[in-house]
Amino acid sequence: MPMQDFKDTPARGSAEGPARTPAGRRQKIRRYATVLAASLAALYTLNLYFDPSPEIQFDNSDLDSSGGPHAARDSSSIIRWLVEPISTLDKVRVGDTFETLLRRNGIDYDRMLQMIQCARPLYNLNRVVVGREIKFIFQNEKLAALEYEIDPDRTLRLTCADTMAEVDWNAELVETEYQVREREVSGTIENSLYQSVVDVAGQPELAMRLSEIFAWQIDFHSDVQKGDRFKLIYEEKVHPKGTAKVGEIFAAVYQSAGRDFYAIRYTNKDGSQDYFDLDGLSMRRKFLKSPFKYMPRISSRFTYSRFHPILKIRRPHLGVDYAAPAGTPVLALGDGRVTFSGRKGGFGNFILLKHNGMYATGYGHLQKILVHSGTTVRQGQVIGLVGSTGLATGPHLDFRFFRNGTPVDPLKVDIPNGDPIDKSVLSAYKSHRDEMVHRMDHIGSPYGPPEPSLAAGPANSAAAGASKLEDE
Repeated sequence: MPMQDFKDTPARGSAEGPARTPAGRRQKIRRYATVLAASLAALYTLNLYFDPSPEIQFDNSDLDSSGGPHAARDSSSIIRWLVEPISTLDKVRVGDTFETLLRRNGIDYDRMLQMIQCARPLYNLNRVVVGREIKFIFQNEKLAALEYEIDPDRTLRLTCADTMAEVDWNAELVETEYQVREREVSGTIENSLYQSVVDVAGQPELAMRLSEIFAWQIDFHSDVQKGDRFKLIYEEKVHPKGTAKVGEIFAAVYQSAGRDFYAIRYTNKDGSQDYFDLDGLSMRRKFLKSPFKYMPRISSRFTYSRFHPILKIRRPHLGVDYAAPAGTPVLALGDGRVTFSGRKGGFGNFILLKHNGMYATGYGHLQKILVHSGTTVRQGQVIGLVGSTGLATGPHLDFRFFRNGTPVDPLKVDIPNGDPIDKSVLSAYKSHRDEMVHRMDHIGSPYGPPEPSLAAGPANSAAAGASKLEDE
């Protein structure tokens, strides 16, 4: 049954208005249903009392669990079938509000405030998003429930405890139940890693995740060659609507220039999950290569003498400037704690992260700060947006790297590895690694891995130090 915009619906007082609205159509359908049900019941009763054949009997197929006539012949079952809840599916259009959605589906305005108030602790229904689906469920011509798709993973469900009075609403968030399956793919690089992964798996996100795993071993902007090969074992999550997204990548291998780079996902002793090579060393460094998803253009480098474009004097610039559009997400270079978040002189909006006793990083000229002092952040977490606050001629990030409180060149610093596999779980890791390597050997055209020699190195120690900043 197509839905009409409320602006095209005649007034309720007009001759054809009630029948043309969704509520009017539902009322008309139920009148016909009631008449049809009563007629069928009458015909069935006449058949029982006036059938000239007294020998009529029902076999087992005509009996329900209670021993009476089959439900298909039971008039009460027919009536129950006719009064089942009716659902109407709508989609948020450009310019829609929660009010227009309700009015378009024949729901009174006075119900809106009750539902918004009920949903507020979980979601603000005043902020419906274009393209999201909303389902209205009616029982006895009354609104009994509402389901709004917040995002592919969550749905807001409102249910009415008293459908007759349409009061006493309850709200809950329902997690989407995905169908999870494992997939194994292999491919050969023709033009780029991105296109080659999309060709064999149909998932752009998978290409991005793979490049992140090998970010410290392979420069996918310059080191990728035609003929390189890759294999993956990963998890795919299928949405009830049929769309799919990438879950966890369990194992991967990338072959380039005669070298095999393996990455095996495993849970370390402390419960953290990471990717490790064949020797149990972490694939991840303690810090990202840059505080961006992709390496942007460098507009100014680390130097002890730079002509300042605003102050018109020469002074040290003990950081690296990354030119990026305003609003570009800025990522935490590594795990750490926010020790400063706010306005700081020529830096404008500034964030200082302390990663351990030795290392700290700073992020200046931000348009917006998304973390507060004292909070902890994870590597790759978005902590702010690129801007041009403070002494800046245009949008960019002034990035600072400190070792023992002294500024160092972020482009030349030797970044330590992440923690290796703990010795207490090394034996279990070996077994899991061998299983993953064996499985990948049998994906596509097998090529054998080198003989591993496992030796877990010690974790990197951290020296004490304090971070000290200089203004722009």
